[in-house]
Amino acid sequence: MKPEFRRVELRSEEPLRLRHDPACFVLTSSEELERVYGVRSLEDRVDWGEELLLVAERGECPTGGYRVEFRRLVLDPPGHPQGTLLAEVVETDPRPTDFVTMMITYPRAAVAVRRLGLEKVARVVFACAPGRILTTTGVAL
Repeated sequence: MKPEFRRVELRSEEPLRLRHDPACFVLTSSEELERVYGVRSLEDRVDWGEELLLVAERGECPTGGYRVEFRRLVLDPPGHPQGTLLAEVVETDPRPTDFVTMMITYPRAAVAVRRLGLEKVARVVFACAPGRILTTTGVAL
């Protein structure tokens, strides 16, 4: 089974907290969203009963041109224990010859994932292609 997901913009009427260090989060409720970002809702609606939110953050970057995005989600990938959801992200850095915005940026990406079929997931592994593990987070769905 291939988990269904959609990209979500992390925007709110109130400013979201920024992090200086890279981080990854599995958010399963508006209370967790508030604990991590200081807001209870996003402009892109998340149905917490049907979806959970995966977030990958690069942390503070010295200029524009840095990106992070989710490439794919894999349920029970080879080489991992049963009950694992692998979230593969891609990090992109600007090339030395790129014109970039000269300001500190905080790149992040988020996806809303349908909970259907993920009932036995006990951990989410965030990995950066080609296979470098960023973090593993235990979850109770």
